[in-house]
Amino acid sequence: MNTQTKLVFALEHIAHLHDLIEDNEYEHFLNDSLCTLEFEIERQLALELHKKTGQLGTGVQHQSNKEFIQERIGTIGRITDQEP
Repeated sequence: MNTQTKLVFALEHIAHLHDLIEDNEYEHFLNDSLCTLEFEIERQLALELHKKTGQLGTGVQHQSNKEFIQERIGTIGRITDQEP
């Protein structure tokens, strides 16, 4: 399994964790840590995609990681076609 696939799977699992902790008494505290992990996985996935497309360092900084990932892969995890 390559790095990109592992990162996509990780984002899917994180999305499921967000669902599972919903309405938990300590949801706020759990979400803090989970969001940190989610953002890091998204950053790493965007970096992998930039490497594959040859766009690393070519002025794509204006685009968010979520936008870039969705443009390249589509809807995964909590990256959807609709803004929250």
